[in-house]
Amino acid sequence: MALGRVFAQQRTPTGDPDLDERQSEIDAITPQEFEAYWAPGTQMPGNLLAEHVARFPVLGRLEAAFDKVFREAKDTVVEDVNRPAIWYVYNMGLVVKTPKTMFSIDLHHRRAEEFAPLLDFALITHNHNDHYTERFKVAMDRVQHKPVVNNFFDNYGVSDRKLGGYTRAKTKTFVYGDVKIVTGLCDHNSYLIDYTTTFEVEIGNFTLFHSGDCSDHAKLHVSRQPDMWVFHPRCGMKAVAGCQEAVRPKTAVIAHLQEMGHAKGRYRWTYRDGLNEKAQLEAAGFSALMPLWGERLV
Repeated sequence: MALGRVFAQQRTPTGDPDLDERQSEIDAITPQEFEAYWAPGTQMPGNLLAEHVARFPVLGRLEAAFDKVFREAKDTVVEDVNRPAIWYVYNMGLVVKTPKTMFSIDLHHRRAEEFAPLLDFALITHNHNDHYTERFKVAMDRVQHKPVVNNFFDNYGVSDRKLGGYTRAKTKTFVYGDVKIVTGLCDHNSYLIDYTTTFEVEIGNFTLFHSGDCSDHAKLHVSRQPDMWVFHPRCGMKAVAGCQEAVRPKTAVIAHLQEMGHAKGRYRWTYRDGLNEKAQLEAAGFSALMPLWGERLV
């Protein structure tokens, strides 16, 4: 199964492949300016949004990417359980659609809660606010009464108590429709031990592995070869070693590069960093993809 495309073939929703232009737009915004855009959520007046986008064109790209994923996720009909549809939203966020189910992993966007009526459940890797929004969590858990699998709710679990809650066990299995999820725990860094949940998602014969902000491949475990591994390459993770010694994915997906809530040069990395990671993985014999916001990966 071919996943993604090489960089030279990637296109944004506006058809512009120029990473240098994108990078300069991202570099122009500070975390404080990004927070001013982010904080109002879906309550932001249209005229204020227009002002933000006029000042920072990167925000227009981010809005367009969300619109694209939202539209395609609603309209796409998935017929083959072995070939789900997967979109990359922002940071590490994914929306996944199968013949029977739609769900998200680490969905993080100003408008994330707009997805709540469409989703059957949500997965969140850890309790850092660049991997979910409180508004989205409330919309799913309290408004829609849909499961949110994570390791930091008060009951360490899912909102659907019938599933028994999620303890901090090393592994737990959940089944929703045609989706099976096996969890694991790994370290975010040297002091946030077992802080991040990994999700091995089985959809028919297709396996998606999402490791959030895991820092070390030593705690990564999969029961079968993933078709796709989504990971953070600059949180201590050694991508090549992770592929060779632990995950061995058919395609490695380099994510979490352009988090605008982080300062330039401090936990905000560049597309060139991503391309360097991609080149190293390919030199080691692995297929690698650095997606752009709004892209459909499968």
